[in-house]
Amino acid sequence: MPIIERELFGFKLSSDSAPKVGDSITSFTLATPSSGPYNNLTYTLSFPLPNVYRILLTGPDRPRPPHDNVILTSKPLEFKLTSLDTKACKAIFDFPSTEASDQFDGTGRKRELHLTWSEHLLIYVYEEVGGKKVRILGDLPNRAYALTEHGIMRHWWAEPDNLHLGLGEKAAPLDLSNRSFSMHGSDSAAYDAYNTDPLYKHTPYLISSPKPTEEGQELVSTYAIYHPTNSGGVWDVRREHDDPWGFFKTYRQDWGGLEEWVLVGKGVKEIVRTFAEIVGRPRLVGRDWLGYLASGMGLGETDKPPAQELLSEWPNLCKEHDIPCSAMHLSSGYTVDPKTGNRYVFTMNKDRYPDFKGMVAHFHKSGIKVVPNIKPYALQSHPHYERLHGEDALFYDPIMKGSVVTRIWSSGVGDNEKGSWVDMTSKEGRQWWAEGVKSLIDLGCDGMWDDNNEFYLHDDEFVCKSDMPKSFSSPSTEAGTVGLHGRMINTELMNYVSHTELSKANPERRTYVLTRSGNVGTFKYACSTWSGDNWTSWHNLRGSQAIQLNAGMSLMQSYGSDIGGFGGPLPTPEMFVRWVQLGVTHSRFCIHSFKPDKNDPSGSAATNTPWMYPEVLPIIRETIKWRYEYLPFFNSLMWESHINATPSTAWLGYGEFASDPALYTDEVLSGFDAWLGPGSILVAPALFEGELSRQVYFPKFSAKDTSLYFDLHAPYGKYKAGTKTTVATPLEHFGLFAREGAVIPVGKRYQTVTQKKGPSRTTTDGVDVVLESEGGVVGLDDWRGVKIFPSTERSTYEGRWTEDDGISANPGKTVVSVKYKGGKDEVEVEIKFEEHDFDTLWGKTVAVLLPIGDNRVVKGGKEGVWEGRKVWNVQVKGGN
Repeated sequence: MPIIERELFGFKLSSDSAPKVGDSITSFTLATPSSGPYNNLTYTLSFPLPNVYRILLTGPDRPRPPHDNVILTSKPLEFKLTSLDTKACKAIFDFPSTEASDQFDGTGRKRELHLTWSEHLLIYVYEEVGGKKVRILGDLPNRAYALTEHGIMRHWWAEPDNLHLGLGEKAAPLDLSNRSFSMHGSDSAAYDAYNTDPLYKHTPYLISSPKPTEEGQELVSTYAIYHPTNSGGVWDVRREHDDPWGFFKTYRQDWGGLEEWVLVGKGVKEIVRTFAEIVGRPRLVGRDWLGYLASGMGLGETDKPPAQELLSEWPNLCKEHDIPCSAMHLSSGYTVDPKTGNRYVFTMNKDRYPDFKGMVAHFHKSGIKVVPNIKPYALQSHPHYERLHGEDALFYDPIMKGSVVTRIWSSGVGDNEKGSWVDMTSKEGRQWWAEGVKSLIDLGCDGMWDDNNEFYLHDDEFVCKSDMPKSFSSPSTEAGTVGLHGRMINTELMNYVSHTELSKANPERRTYVLTRSGNVGTFKYACSTWSGDNWTSWHNLRGSQAIQLNAGMSLMQSYGSDIGGFGGPLPTPEMFVRWVQLGVTHSRFCIHSFKPDKNDPSGSAATNTPWMYPEVLPIIRETIKWRYEYLPFFNSLMWESHINATPSTAWLGYGEFASDPALYTDEVLSGFDAWLGPGSILVAPALFEGELSRQVYFPKFSAKDTSLYFDLHAPYGKYKAGTKTTVATPLEHFGLFAREGAVIPVGKRYQTVTQKKGPSRTTTDGVDVVLESEGGVVGLDDWRGVKIFPSTERSTYEGRWTEDDGISANPGKTVVSVKYKGGKDEVEVEIKFEEHDFDTLWGKTVAVLLPIGDNRVVKGGKEGVWEGRKVWNVQVKGGN
């Protein structure tokens, strides 16, 4: 059935509170009469930031959506009323000008907001571009705001050629234009990376950015629209067409009043940074979670031999195959009840795991962290179910007058039984979750894997307690419907409790919470996520790259996909290699799968492992070791994400490259290339079967940009920005090109610790990592190199990277700056400590690596050798 839509009109400006032209005000409010079809609706405009305006439209039956998705607490800024016509119901406002204006925006342009309410509410935003006043964005005339049964519908004018990005975790391709998307999360197991919607996240945040069509074109600003609600809804991005309005953009929010934030800035980079000011920057990820993350789903499901016996062989298998490994994900097989075969969270299968704590300590000795899978529901046969039911910790069904009971995944593929989701908005539900998390921490676990947490309750009228922690900003304190509160407030609270318990148990350590689902507020507590239960295919491998890029621009910046595919058939050797090659360039690199093979009782064929195909093991090994070599670079990129909200894996048009028209062609936009560290390394993966060569375009930041790109693989060619060429992509490697001027810190090609003594070396259960000098496989992080890429034209380049211990909750950090200049016969390099609050094991010596084949001398450097390559050891200036 069609949505009933009632257009809004009848708003008035109270003469008693009407501001005068020239006044500086902090809000502008309109209201409807206290009687009539739209009684007591209030519409308020304010400016939380110099480049952000906020609309709040509420009424008696349209309360402000309860949420904790905004961290910005500063008072609204003053803005100026420059024009007011009360008869025509029109007003013009200047965007507020403050010292921070350029910091958030970067354009220095004057902007105006035009508001009319004579017949319908209507907003347009204009700015001066090239001496002319140009419209950036605007509402759809005569149809901008409408009421639905329980919520609000919004319509905007749709720019015909803009690029649309964001919305969190959405199916490929990258450009979201001309498609519709559901605003809620679902357990989308075996999804199609190009067609399935929704996936697992809830992120009502859409970016709209103009496309340059010619060199040197001056563009209007980029903008984004964000609705902090947790309520479900739909974003339609210029797919609908209706005469007389033509094409337009629509957001339909199922429940509650409207809270709308509109962000305006110079390109996507400034929008992402501003969004982080509103909702919070990504959490800093621990260093150990940046290496190869393994999964024991297949191994952990076995009874004969017991799963603990198989899993305990993992460190030995890694050593045997010379594969470094940083963490093991324990799937929920450890919770399987021996009698029923069902999974009961926070219980232990003693037959499979007779000494769970001892197994964790065994992993710790090999430098492998352990993170167990936990799920926020209980089957009716769960031993804790009666407690949860008796303490009123389950959702309430007002029709059936009892706890909500539904079908929930219980055991194998497609298996389900009756059970209940635990209401995390209740104190009792959170207390139960906290006790369960604490029990796993006591067994030595290093983090929590919050899984199966979409809370996909099927009726909006179900009731939740809404008894929130004091730290939450949600205005609702009474029990309310799931429709109004949104399902994923529970996901956020689940992650909140996991994070809080980890922090309480080990306050000196950075918490690690991995979540499958999430709203925007979730990532205040979870520092990592992934694209869920993908299906093994070349098609889905390709689609994973676009999902990765939009997730990063939505502040999910420690993100990846299940390497090799979670469900479906085993990947072919070629597909597995290509997936690993792509995966090592993402901020989260995890090989994870569920591929049961009933003909293999050992379970070894039930999970993707690096050594499952001996014929390609040398390639897999080399690729994983490349990841560890570049681990200092990834660690620094995570700092950049944490401080400046910069995604480590970024769209090619991110930042200074946004003006390159070639990046907006269908060929490039629908392709798979990306930045690893914007402006540092161009990643050009091979994602088609048998693709042994492919064309690559090298982005430029201006018409005059002739910077070089250095091929990091043989034949180590050089290519100019703005050109396109065919490069080799044999199975042994993918396309990887460092941009001229890049500064890439590198380390050892295996796992290392940053301290001889301390939390980096000693785990929470008091177990010391066994070092290679003691017969183990883990080394000390006592060598640092930096790869630089100078031309021969004496251009000067600057860059920096950040070091820390990788584990502390409040780490001291060391920032190393590099300045270099290339000449015909020599390269000048200066390395300094900008900050020096963490004493690195590598001290004050950095090995400078020039591109392979570059025989120039590094002035002042001492010649040496590393991994068979010539290096130039340079002393770092400054420091303690």
